[in-house]
Amino acid sequence: MIIGSGYAGWQVAESIRRELPDAVITLITADDGVVYPKPSLSMALRQDRSADDLKEYSAQQKAAELDIGVKTLTRVMTVNEQRKKVTTTKGNFHYDKLIIATGAKALKPQISGTVAHEMVTLNDLPSYRRFRKTITEVDHITIIGGGLIGTEMAEDLIEAGKSVTLMVREEQLMPGMLPESIAADLADKITAKGVDIRFGQMVTEMNGANGNYDLKLSTGEQLSTGLVLSAIGIAPNVGLAKKLNLEINRGIKINDYCQTSNPDVYAIGDCAESEAGVQAFLEPIRRQAIAIAAHLKGEMELPFHAVSPLIKTKTSTLSIMLSLPLGISDQNAWKTEEHIGSDQKLVCKDEEDHLLGFALSGEMVHQANSLYKQVNPNMG
Repeated sequence: MIIGSGYAGWQVAESIRRELPDAVITLITADDGVVYPKPSLSMALRQDRSADDLKEYSAQQKAAELDIGVKTLTRVMTVNEQRKKVTTTKGNFHYDKLIIATGAKALKPQISGTVAHEMVTLNDLPSYRRFRKTITEVDHITIIGGGLIGTEMAEDLIEAGKSVTLMVREEQLMPGMLPESIAADLADKITAKGVDIRFGQMVTEMNGANGNYDLKLSTGEQLSTGLVLSAIGIAPNVGLAKKLNLEINRGIKINDYCQTSNPDVYAIGDCAESEAGVQAFLEPIRRQAIAIAAHLKGEMELPFHAVSPLIKTKTSTLSIMLSLPLGISDQNAWKTEEHIGSDQKLVCKDEEDHLLGFALSGEMVHQANSLYKQVNPNMG
């Protein structure tokens, strides 16, 4: 039984069906289970694609293709781990092995004000549909959070003809991800496009009415805006894991085969935490799905080991590709090897000169694949 119909849920269903053609597989989801590429949410506005344009399959179509059972709009109420029974809003279901693929929820900053609850997030297809409709009615949008999603959305909205203020609590874009020099170049280019970046500032209060909000900033300044988008990150959905008394840190703790503290329960995707933490990227999810399917088949030769994924940002003003060194967030670890205009190559190496990670911008991104093979030679 798989609980959750995001990328992780469908990916593990595919992997299990491939390895175990006779297995009885049931997928339960609280939403409609529509299959769509979640990374496209941050590109859809730029590509002028509607929510319906992003759909690839309905849950029923995908389930038929995989020959599995699917229960949509079905919320899990309780799980009896002794009897291996899941009680839902549409009846009881039994399982031999349970896979939790509940993903993560978008976070909102805790701010005061009469309409703080009207701040929006963008983490799934329904929220994108609402967002797309709302922005047609406003001219100015305030984004809270200068991470990957906030920065990408700022660019997209400017290109869509909107006025944008980007509130960044830290002193650079994508802190903990980009080296300072590349982040500075990116900020310059986005500012030149028209984005008003406010470094070291936060929204403390949100008042006003729908489409006409008054924001109070940490500097004491007031800002008028038509919509406030929170892009400060995600938090793993661990509610089901708590009901099962599984070990939880930030996410549900998993071993090399994606088993939780209960060996009959697995976790995958944005809700799962390996020894390297929560990796909210598609590449680790694909390998987790392979590890789970192989383990269910009785094979131990394909464990999941966290490696730094190859990341390509969707920032149109500056091409950026990087592979972050696992466990290292110190900016001093980055060393510049080449810097020609906006084209930069920074690397992180160990004491024996082995490449641990890299960050490339501009034309340097063409080196990404060859460098990634040096960082992770076993990835092919």
